[in-house]
Amino acid sequence: MTEGPTILGGTAIKPVERHGFEKCRYFCYDPDKGTIMGRTGKSWALITVFYLIYYACLSAFWLLMMYIFFLTIRYDQPRWIAEESLIGTSPGLGLRPEQPDATIDSSMIIFNKNSEMSSPNVPGWGLWKDKIDRFLVYYDEAGKRCNGTDPATKDEPCNFNVNSLGDCAKGNYGYSTGQPCLYFKLNKIFGVANDHYNDADELPEEMPAELTQHIRSQRDKEKVWVDCHGENPADVEAMGKVRYFPNHRGLPGMYFPYLNQLNYRSPMVAVQFMNAKMGQLIHIECRAWAKNIGYDRMDRIGMVHFELLMFDTPTAKEYEKSYE
Repeated sequence: MTEGPTILGGTAIKPVERHGFEKCRYFCYDPDKGTIMGRTGKSWALITVFYLIYYACLSAFWLLMMYIFFLTIRYDQPRWIAEESLIGTSPGLGLRPEQPDATIDSSMIIFNKNSEMSSPNVPGWGLWKDKIDRFLVYYDEAGKRCNGTDPATKDEPCNFNVNSLGDCAKGNYGYSTGQPCLYFKLNKIFGVANDHYNDADELPEEMPAELTQHIRSQRDKEKVWVDCHGENPADVEAMGKVRYFPNHRGLPGMYFPYLNQLNYRSPMVAVQFMNAKMGQLIHIECRAWAKNIGYDRMDRIGMVHFELLMFDTPTAKEYEKSYE
């Protein structure tokens, strides 16, 4: 019987089967092949050199990109300023005191004027007093005393005098007597000097008549004016009389522009509601007036909206019963 043709590659060598600890030991070091974890010493050296070069090049590229990026920015001011930036030159109007963390999404100032402590559904006036205390403590003696001819500089800002806020700078800030004070200031935008309505003949037609009359009576008109009013006829009636501190009811131009000065404190206007109606929710809008400050009620540009709801003890008890 003749032998058949030989098939190339038809012969296979069965590998040695190892199990358990022996398999693990041979993976760590195979004395037959001289490999460590499947690679020879030469193979490990080559792959180590490859990754050292690879990550060194990657790190160098990243550092080069970071270096180029930092060349485009400045540490003392933003890269894009005023009209060149997305923020623009129209600062927003901020309200203090801020809401507690539990009601951060609310715009309601609610309290019982006859109680310092809070009840389950009606905060006491002490909540707002504590927040104002923490807010005003930042307005220390930092900065220099300025006047209309000595504005803020890049090295030293003007110091805002908290005592100019009158009754809104002392005591319980009117909360324990049902005459609460609220504080308004412009959001800081680097390098923006506001364009004021300093000519009585250029006042816009939509400006409230009472504010127009007030501006005409002022000698120094280099200010951003602040005005608060009820949003609806019922709100106007319930809001009652308000007082502004300082009495010129404006944010003087000497405090601007903001230039990232150390210890800079934004000027503010305090508004005290003298005889707002108890137990009625009052919708109030406060607006900043300057030529560069836009206004849009829907997008809350140039203004701030909030609700004021004050109680005395009898109306607070009625309000509490509505939750029972």
